[in-house]
Amino acid sequence: MGKALVFGSYDHSLDSKGRVIIPASYREALGDNFTITINPNKTAIALYPEKEWEEQLERLSCINPMDRMGMQYMRFVMSVSFPDNTMDAQGRILIPTKLRNAIGLTKDIVFVGVNNYIEIWNADAYSTYDKAIENNFDAVADYVFEHYSDSKN
Repeated sequence: MGKALVFGSYDHSLDSKGRVIIPASYREALGDNFTITINPNKTAIALYPEKEWEEQLERLSCINPMDRMGMQYMRFVMSVSFPDNTMDAQGRILIPTKLRNAIGLTKDIVFVGVNNYIEIWNADAYSTYDKAIENNFDAVADYVFEHYSDSKN
């Protein structure tokens, strides 16, 4: 079986303990063991299924220890990464306080499927981001088709 793809967005709420229920449609893709970390743009929390996280670690292992900037990136990412997470019987996870604070998560959040991982955004931040993309969609689409079309592969 191939990779489970995740897409769509869902509005949810954090409880007072920092827990959230994973949308049912994402649970299978997330699997039994996953990593909670920050997304590559430092705008949201990222939930990586075990296999996807292993691929991220493989990429990080290519950073030369003498590359100061690369090592700064690695140290930061590793310091905000929490592996070996599981959902409870109700499909809930606890988002570490360090990550909630780094992203500014409040009660209202949005889950966003990003193909091979899941993001959790502060609802207001995601609304602002979403509107900006919508207002600039033609340019964004042109960029994607220019840089990632099949004819370039």
